[in-house]
Amino acid sequence: MTKRFDRRKFLLYSSATLTSSLFLKACRTPTPTATPAASPTATGTTPAAAGGGNTIKVGILHSLSGTMSISEKSVVDAEQLAIEEINKAGGVLGRQIEAVIEDGNSDWPTFAEKAKKLIDQDKVVAVFGCWTSASRKAVLPVFEEKNHMLWYPVQYEGQECSKNIFYTGAAPNQQIEPAVDWLLENKGKRFFLVGSDYVFPRTANTIIKAQLAAKGGEVVGEDYIPLGGTEVTPIITKIKAALPDGGVIFNSLNGDSNVAFFKQLQGAGLGPDRYPSMSVSIAEEEVKAIGVEYLKGHYAAWNYFMTVDSPANTKFVEAFKAKYGNDRVTNDPMEAAYIMVYLWKQAVEKAGTADDLEKVRAAALGQTFDAPGGTVTMDVNHHLSKFVRLGEVREDGLFNIAFATPAAVKPVPWNQFVAETKGLACDWSDPAKGGKFKA
Repeated sequence: MTKRFDRRKFLLYSSATLTSSLFLKACRTPTPTATPAASPTATGTTPAAAGGGNTIKVGILHSLSGTMSISEKSVVDAEQLAIEEINKAGGVLGRQIEAVIEDGNSDWPTFAEKAKKLIDQDKVVAVFGCWTSASRKAVLPVFEEKNHMLWYPVQYEGQECSKNIFYTGAAPNQQIEPAVDWLLENKGKRFFLVGSDYVFPRTANTIIKAQLAAKGGEVVGEDYIPLGGTEVTPIITKIKAALPDGGVIFNSLNGDSNVAFFKQLQGAGLGPDRYPSMSVSIAEEEVKAIGVEYLKGHYAAWNYFMTVDSPANTKFVEAFKAKYGNDRVTNDPMEAAYIMVYLWKQAVEKAGTADDLEKVRAAALGQTFDAPGGTVTMDVNHHLSKFVRLGEVREDGLFNIAFATPAAVKPVPWNQFVAETKGLACDWSDPAKGGKFKA
């Protein structure tokens, strides 16, 4: 999703909130039944359960330091929880999973180097990793050159479909497009687009502009600030000028820019009653860090919220809190990271091998899982069918679910509103079709 930005500023801006609300990354006091796990080190392994010996090595590749660590450490927590549960239940094909953990250090060349190390030196059979599109784009040539396997857990801009990646976050038609449709029906037809200046927001806004043109909406303004930028006053001024009587703000800002943006939005009197914003990169943890008082009444688009009412989610939240502390929250990227480990496990068991990646890839297609956010299915385009949800920030920093699709939405990686990719599809079950063909 993002390129590098200064998350350190983000922590400084939100220090007061962190102190008063027991920020999620602070020291945990576990529930009485919990056995807290140590925080992952920059590099290393998670030990297999007792009795292991004959293990299956997998890689975990996320930023445990640097600007992105605030988000990615929680994803690692979710992946390690899934591995621990699988090992306790007997492992995979009678073997324990051994996770080799590497730190991408919020640096995209480092991600590529660590991907090569995991494949060539550690001999892992799969890698669970990346957050930003920049990191994913950096490692993609490595996985394609070596014909290896990456499982990627974060919503992204689409316009990609690799044989070597399984995408368990949302494609644009499972997040951005439904959010625009709901806003048009419920909040207004005049949109101001706000984003950080990098690939994800610009691609998202290209999709939004094409969608609004097709559906009778109107873009009255579009503006970007550098990643990590906090000088948002010009954008606030432009919003007030373009939408003097109120309207929709579609927000794809990232990091500490959101702190400044929402504080100044409120300070300028642009509240959610007349200027509702829809964000695509703000989840439960970010709400706590920015400050609930600035976000209450605004909206976010995801596939999963911690408030989803299902037995699978209750089990997931309880297990996560038992392992990491009762003050922790879960969010969409964490859920996508958790379930992708299970989907990989099921594919390995169907293939009867963890080492023959071609067999595992083929076996992954059609895999289903009773996920915390609802049953998911791996499509032939290596993306998941998923439920779509829109949430409104409430007083406690969690989300009231304002909209949810009645069924899982099939993924469409090649966008059908953008002229250049309209009509394209992806099907890795058919070698003649592959990653891009005219449907």
